Amino acid sequence: MSGIGHASQDRSLSAAHRWRPILANLSAGICALAVVLYQSWFMPFFLPFFMGRDEFARLVFHALYGSVLIVSFAVLVVRRDVRKAIVPLAIAAAMAVAPVVLHPVGIVAKCYLITLFLGGAAIVMMLASSPATVLRLSASATALSAVICFLDLCFANGFTNTPGRAAGLAINPNVAAAGLLLGAAASYGAVAQKWRASFLVLVGAALLATLSRSTLLAAFAAVAAPIAVRLWQRFRDGRQFQIDLRDWARAIAVAFALLVAIGIASLTNNYFRVAVGESLGGVLSLNRALNEASAAVDTPLTAASPPRPGTLPPTTPAASFHADPPGNAVNAPSSRQPEARTLESGGPASPKAPSDTGAMPVPASNAMPSSASSSNSGQSQSANKMQALGQRLTDEGVRNSISARALFLERGLLAYREGGFFGRGLEEAQALAPHNSFVLFAIAFGHLGWLIPIGLVGFAFCFVRDARDLPLGVAVLGVMLTSHDVLLTPSLFLPVALGIGGMLAVKVEPAQNQRTGWSFAAGTVGGAALFVAGCVAILALTPQLSGGRLQNEAMFTSRGGYGARLPAPSFPGLFQFDDLPASQASYLREDGTPLRRVNWSAHSWPAVRQGEYTFRQRDTVLFAATDISDPRQNGRTYEVAVPLAVSALCFIVLGTILAWSIATAAACRGYLPRTD
Repeated sequence: MSGIGHASQDRSLSAAHRWRPILANLSAGICALAVVLYQSWFMPFFLPFFMGRDEFARLVFHALYGSVLIVSFAVLVVRRDVRKAIVPLAIAAAMAVAPVVLHPVGIVAKCYLITLFLGGAAIVMMLASSPATVLRLSASATALSAVICFLDLCFANGFTNTPGRAAGLAINPNVAAAGLLLGAAASYGAVAQKWRASFLVLVGAALLATLSRSTLLAAFAAVAAPIAVRLWQRFRDGRQFQIDLRDWARAIAVAFALLVAIGIASLTNNYFRVAVGESLGGVLSLNRALNEASAAVDTPLTAASPPRPGTLPPTTPAASFHADPPGNAVNAPSSRQPEARTLESGGPASPKAPSDTGAMPVPASNAMPSSASSSNSGQSQSANKMQALGQRLTDEGVRNSISARALFLERGLLAYREGGFFGRGLEEAQALAPHNSFVLFAIAFGHLGWLIPIGLVGFAFCFVRDARDLPLGVAVLGVMLTSHDVLLTPSLFLPVALGIGGMLAVKVEPAQNQRTGWSFAAGTVGGAALFVAGCVAILALTPQLSGGRLQNEAMFTSRGGYGARLPAPSFPGLFQFDDLPASQASYLREDGTPLRRVNWSAHSWPAVRQGEYTFRQRDTVLFAATDISDPRQNGRTYEVAVPLAVSALCFIVLGTILAWSIATAAACRGYLPRTD
């Protein structure tokens, strides 16, 4: 009987060994595809293309996620060493997912679940193939994103949604900066020693091009931490600190080339010069902006506070208690979040009811004595302050984006305090845009929510092997303190997961003669091919005219009329507004009534007359209302449409990605089986 048992065990072991090379190659190919699609921002860039194409989107995502799930599950069944290595992560992931069931599962909660799933599956697949090769591929994707950021900076009408700030395919500069920092912190150790300094210079320069001040601070801390540890270790051991001048010679050459690129961008992109000035000005005027914001929030709060029991009601007219009307909405100075809503204190906001319903003062005659009165008064004050913060935040980002972040954070903390033990759910938490991952999950899941981001930071530090692994934990902590997107965006969480997986790789048996180089190359080329195919589909299906509505906050007075930047096309960077000779089709309509187009003349004043419009630049329209009224105040809608042309940036980026994919695939094929 024992012989039969041993024979059965031997057969199962031999079957597992036969499956290991197959699973290693499948894991390598799919992991490479996921890294290229997400860490290079290919998939997020194409998400608008899937809107209105539900069946096609379902097919694409089910195929991608299904293949990831099947391969990961098979690896866990066959590879005992991988199962053992990820046990702590699996337990933590289960605990992080559990609070989701306490609230309705909306689009934000689904993004959170998908992010955790892709990150965990990527760790499993990298451990089953070649962790070092996956990290090198991650570093290569980070370098590609940095190069595309520089290309974006050289064009006034590039990918970015904030003119003058580089973003690349991430569209949002702050999100792009976070991706660059996390990608570099997770993978720089896998870069060849002779190119490591050049890699860091490239990523650092791209961070500067994004003008993301909070991410630059986090990057400084991530660089300073390992340097300080190594200096202390060398000082303690009495060793001399040596620098390889040959490596830094390459880095200096790269830095010089990037300085030339920035100089070219300052000449070709007027918005870049303006954005640099505004970024520096925002830092210098921060104290004044914070004081003004605090005063603006406290004034209506004091006026609207409920009278104390036994005091006479104020005789000032009610109109004097109201704050100034909120300004026009502007984009929050953070990752692509929807407009933040003002939520009613004490419960979820209903879309059918105005957000300030629960924020009215409690009449003195209805004031309840004892602790209940104090509790209701405290809730009313919190609701009033959240309403005042919401009003101020409608245009605080225009005044100073740093002070706007402070107000978003303050409102988020108020929402957490009034949200109940189990929180408000991820949908409402994300809508509040707290710009802090810790506060986001505290709002979403109450007191338990703090444990989720703390756990991620803990894993980034607890597997550290030496000073070289410290930047990942510091970068994760810094980004999570200034952004709420890390656990909601696969492109940001994936490099963090790969960095943690790289530190876990020491617990897994090294691969032997599995020849995964071809699989990594196939996944890399496949990701690039999908990007090219997506661009071709967009170019073929996008209408020739780009239409949109002019926003009041985008209008300004200019040359006797009113100007406004044209609404960006659906895929900025791939398209640009075409040159507009008089023969080309375009229109501007005021409540459906077409205005008459005239040719631009730099010498005429006014440049447009009653009911006329013209194009001063490719992206700016100049017009006058049909009755010479102020279009910002007359309550009318203005719809514009202009012809599109394929941008030169599109062809440059396509060529860059194709060259990158060929070079990366060749490098993957040349890697020896691992080595960790």
